[in-house]
Amino acid sequence: GIDAVAHCVKVDDAAPGISEGLNAGMWTVGLAVSGNEFGATWDAYQTMSKEDVAVRREHAASKLYAAGAHYVVDSLADLPEVIAHINARLAQGERP
Repeated sequence: GIDAVAHCVKVDDAAPGISEGLNAGMWTVGLAVSGNEFGATWDAYQTMSKEDVAVRREHAASKLYAAGAHYVVDSLADLPEVIAHINARLAQGERP
């Protein structure tokens, strides 16, 4: 079982999901490129210019941080590093 919600991480691709995690007392991680806030299908993403991807990523990240996300990453592939960082913070007594 889970002994403390502060040991949980809510990963979401939209601002309302970040708010849910914060309201529950969890660490929150937003997905900037592989999520809803980015606003494109996989097929559309594959044809975008690097500049368009960068603009959309920045827009999505801004919305997720504005919602209160503790971290924002491009995709789930980036999550292990964030989890390691959160674990280090927890070990030092930090809470979300």
